[in-house]
Amino acid sequence: MQYLKRRLLLVAIGIIVFLISYSIGSNIPLDRDYSQKLKNTFIDKVSDIDYIGIFMNNLLISLFMFVPLVGTIFGLFSGFSTGNVFHALSINNPILSQISPLVILLTPFGILEMFSYGIAISRSAIIFFKLVKRTSLKGEIYPTLLEIGIVALLLFIGAIVEWNIISKLGTHNSKSIQMLNKSI
Repeated sequence: MQYLKRRLLLVAIGIIVFLISYSIGSNIPLDRDYSQKLKNTFIDKVSDIDYIGIFMNNLLISLFMFVPLVGTIFGLFSGFSTGNVFHALSINNPILSQISPLVILLTPFGILEMFSYGIAISRSAIIFFKLVKRTSLKGEIYPTLLEIGIVALLLFIGAIVEWNIISKLGTHNSKSIQMLNKSI
């Protein structure tokens, strides 16, 4: 039980680290050219995506977050970049500019992604500190593989939920993408 409490605390710290980097990224002022490039890149990336594409994108990001130390740093960069994209999308968009960037993370899929990234970032730190202490990593193989499986499952469920929300809101059709382009 003590291990579970400690592990959940580390996951919470991983989530907080991601949220802080996301918040910083969403509050960095962007010049118009860079903002347009981010919007265009994002629109190109999501124009033909489905739930499998969402899942694969998020899974690859989270798998990289499991790498000792590098994964924690990548998690910070990923949070910052995601916040930056949200900020770029909110520029000249009357709806997005009125809401907190953190709101998107309170969606069902956002919560699943945050929990998954928290698991991955914290596991990266655990393995890194074991390497620094020159402690055997043999005891980390099973928990790491189990957590990768949990993260994959959570992200798959999250991708289905996200895709369903996108489909129901009609934000995945060409008309919505054209409207998003006009806000550029």
